[in-house]
Amino acid sequence: MNTHRIAATIAVLLLAVSPTLHATCSNASLRGTYGYFSQGFIPITADISPALFVPQAQTGLITFDGKGLVTSGTFTINTTDPAGGAARGTFTGTYLVNPDCAGTAETMLPDNGGAFHYDLVVLSPIEFVAISSDNGGSLIYTAKKIRIPQEH
Repeated sequence: MNTHRIAATIAVLLLAVSPTLHATCSNASLRGTYGYFSQGFIPITADISPALFVPQAQTGLITFDGKGLVTSGTFTINTTDPAGGAARGTFTGTYLVNPDCAGTAETMLPDNGGAFHYDLVVLSPIEFVAISSDNGGSLIYTAKKIRIPQEH
């Protein structure tokens, strides 16, 4: 008798938990301001390094509107490029999150018109990871939500 009762209890618990095991995401899964950091490598010319790349680290903020727009972003980049050092700037962009929680993003820099592309995965309501999908360098990003936008 106890075996049937235990099995029934486990079945009920599994049914109650199973909807959360199959995450469904959308653009609304990214809403608010996230703090992020990244590290990886960027391509350079052979006169700077025979390896044709240097390490790069980046940190900043990115704000998603929950509808597919990156409304604002800031970055600070640091690299070992002898001609470089630290650089700062802002960006905006667009994004798309699929029901399986994978997605893509594109950011644009207003100063030089450059566009950058990313593949991303929403890990939870407060965290996502991304990787640069442009040819050349390899940058991996980790981000956590720090602010939820105020409702008007």
